Amino acid sequence: MGRHRRPPSPRLPEDTDARLRAIAGGQPVVEEGVVVFLGSTVPYVYRTVHRPDGTTDRHLVRLDPPPPRPLH
Repeated sequence: MGRHRRPPSPRLPEDTDARLRAIAGGQPVVEEGVVVFLGSTVPYVYRTVHRPDGTTDRHLVRLDPPPPRPLH
């Protein structure tokens, strides 16, 4: 008899909880925050809207620093 490995358990997407809350509650669930990606120093602001119909809108905006002020 040969040895068989069990296939890995499927992983749910990380936003499953928010999606299910939107569907079950019948109202959009909004997640907002600021993120800096690994290996970067540039911050981004994000907004994710999970809708009751199961769709998701994601928006990501780079937060550029203001231009340097001239020295007087």
